[in-house]
Amino acid sequence: MSNAHITIFGDSKYDLRWRKSGRNASLCEGVARKLLMAGALVAATNVPCWSQSVADPVKQYSKESMQQALQTREQYDVHGLSFDTGQSTLQPGAKPLLDDIATALKNFPDWSLRIVGHTDASGSAESNERLSLERANTIKAALVERGIDAGKLLAAGAGQSRPIASNETDEGKALNRRVELMRFTDSAEAKKLLKAMSDYLAAQKAISFAYDANLQVVTNSDQKLGLASSGTVTLSRPDKVHTTRSGGFVDVESLFDGKTLTLLGKNVNKYTQVEIPGTVDHLVDELKDKYGLPLPAADLLLTNAYDELIQGVYDSKDLGSGVINGAECDSLAFRKDDVDFQIWVAQGAQPHPCRLVITSRLVKGGPEYSVQIRDWKSGDGVTLGDFSFKNPTDAEKIDVNDLKGTLGELPENFVGGGGK
Repeated sequence: MSNAHITIFGDSKYDLRWRKSGRNASLCEGVARKLLMAGALVAATNVPCWSQSVADPVKQYSKESMQQALQTREQYDVHGLSFDTGQSTLQPGAKPLLDDIATALKNFPDWSLRIVGHTDASGSAESNERLSLERANTIKAALVERGIDAGKLLAAGAGQSRPIASNETDEGKALNRRVELMRFTDSAEAKKLLKAMSDYLAAQKAISFAYDANLQVVTNSDQKLGLASSGTVTLSRPDKVHTTRSGGFVDVESLFDGKTLTLLGKNVNKYTQVEIPGTVDHLVDELKDKYGLPLPAADLLLTNAYDELIQGVYDSKDLGSGVINGAECDSLAFRKDDVDFQIWVAQGAQPHPCRLVITSRLVKGGPEYSVQIRDWKSGDGVTLGDFSFKNPTDAEKIDVNDLKGTLGELPENFVGGGGK
């Protein structure tokens, strides 16, 4: 493999990262945010993929197809609920379709429905995002008027980011001005268990663990390839952390002593140092927002891990028990617009994460990043070493930008390609 160039859909290190909303990063330049960990993932760029033509009969609404899609938890584009350009007022003829949707929800009272508004590409992306949410709220209000509990309805706007037809024609634009329906589950128990894990992690003054990670990328011939690495993490709150990561083509160590971050490429015997005084929380944000160098299991190290993980989640499920490395865990699944993540949390007095899988929803083939945690220790069980850099191998000091290329998840023979 070392002699062959392999083209993947985008640079997986970024096309799979979670979006950091609200701060400087644009994780995916789209929602996600790097959920938790290592080079985690951003959902891919929103590349137009027009799966249906104007003449496609799937676009013809029917009550039966709508109910069947919702029963099987598929998304359903209600093409009869259309809008004029720049407007959030429904066109004539929408009443029977709204009646059908309300009837379906009354027939299945346990259903919860997510309503996503979409626009064509007329106007700015910012104004279209607002307009798409207004359209979703129009549908929500109409269903509430028909007796549906507002608590069962969730409105969201995707703007112009997910077209199903070309925006170069009037017909295509009309198809893109649509409303999408999707059933969702909102498990209070899943959120409770995730919050308990986050609170437990935040309360630990010292943490250490080893991990095995796998980054699955997708080639331009739709082949999934896995890139495996292993490493360790030792954290001493509030401001010290030591991590390692080694794979077939990279061997990296990082040390942070509360003032200076040192990144050492052992395989090239070169290092760089960056002054980032502050807490580990501040370090994590600075690395991924400013330098594009997230630490392994980064979001798990934050004191507000729950807030980072849950932001943007609209579907949550408690899948029951699973076993990871011989330990019984609660298996929890969550969904955002561009990524799914599933996490296994150890049961008992130490609800630590045992496994995490993050899957991109917007890249063809569903590339994913997974990390499995072992040898978990906390409190007095953690052996804290020296977090300062000694340079025992006389490594050469270089600029951080010159070292970046040797720290990534992908070997040199993997070439980033266009999204698909």
